[in-house]
Amino acid sequence: MQEKSTKGLTITLGAVAALGAAAIDMYLPSLPTIEAELTSGSGQAQLTLGAFFVGLGIGQLFYGAISDAHGRRRVLMGGIVLYCLASLGCVFAVDIVELIAWRFVQALGAASGGVIARAMVRDLFSVNEAAQAQSFINLAFSITPLLAPTIGGYMLTWFGWQSIFLVLCLFGVACLFALYFRVPETLSAEQRTPLAAGSLLRSYGHILSNRQSVGCILTGSFAFACMFTFFASSPFVYITVFGVPQQHYGLLFALNVVGIIVANFINTRVVIRFGALAMLRVGSLISAGGGMALLLATALEVGGIVGVVLPMITVVGSLGFVGANAIAGALEPFPKLAATTASLFGFCQMMLGAAAGVAVGLLHDGTPLPMGMMIAGLSLLGLLFCLALVRPRRKIGD
Repeated sequence: MQEKSTKGLTITLGAVAALGAAAIDMYLPSLPTIEAELTSGSGQAQLTLGAFFVGLGIGQLFYGAISDAHGRRRVLMGGIVLYCLASLGCVFAVDIVELIAWRFVQALGAASGGVIARAMVRDLFSVNEAAQAQSFINLAFSITPLLAPTIGGYMLTWFGWQSIFLVLCLFGVACLFALYFRVPETLSAEQRTPLAAGSLLRSYGHILSNRQSVGCILTGSFAFACMFTFFASSPFVYITVFGVPQQHYGLLFALNVVGIIVANFINTRVVIRFGALAMLRVGSLISAGGGMALLLATALEVGGIVGVVLPMITVVGSLGFVGANAIAGALEPFPKLAATTASLFGFCQMMLGAAAGVAVGLLHDGTPLPMGMMIAGLSLLGLLFCLALVRPRRKIGD
């Protein structure tokens, strides 16, 4: 494959994979405004985020198997069309129930990008080239939360919250055109495997019977639920409680992403020496420490916004240790079920994140305390499951 066409294809797949992240991060600054315009009670706007996580989780369970059976390109394009139509539905939603429903459908479409784009990379490239392409996709995931909340904040200020979903629709349309003209079908008819629901369920049961995989899935899921709780709560805490301008919310949000990037960098330098399972425990300890600091700051009302921002950087930044090591530990016992295990991991993350987002919305009382309580509890549960179920060794495979 020529270098120019390879670069264009990789950029397209990176953009497609980032559809879900953009749909989460770009609209976060608008949550207080949506709350004021479309709801009659506090905490209901967070349900739009919870519905999105549920849709992503359900989609991740099935897109891999569907694309294995029917080919990548057609299924992916169908998912993006669904994403675009649902984004338009969000633009014209007249009440919170409609917006929740359209966000769920939007997530079902977005889930195709994260799952199938990575599968297409495996289809197209050799091992080393695939690693390079996957790194680019990971970069897209890192850049999106750095930019999307700030873009969303300015769109909200200038044109209203509906404009954010119009931009997301146009982003999806651009991805659809790029996919149509730049990306061929990557899975030949001879390589496709028929759908077998019974076999899939047996595989899930096999994974859930393994102590290490379950421990890593639960540890990673509770850590990610902390981040999802932050997604649901931070717009209200920063904008409504502390008076941060909507267009500046993204700058505070970006500090957490920087924390993840720094932790990822450190992890890549030390994980070979200490092992993925040991670094998973380190990440869980950091997350729990940050969660307890956040709880103290919000319960005692000390430190102001700094007392919230600094612990949150610690909690969210710890995902740089937890995320990669949790998925590596979960996949290690099942080399022949790697995709299935990854799908189950993603499903558990999203469903627990959705539950946490709904719970913190129900607890919403106009103060940062519910966020502090939820994140402290989730981070401690993640540490508990890590200590109880995951046994570190020097490195995976020893």
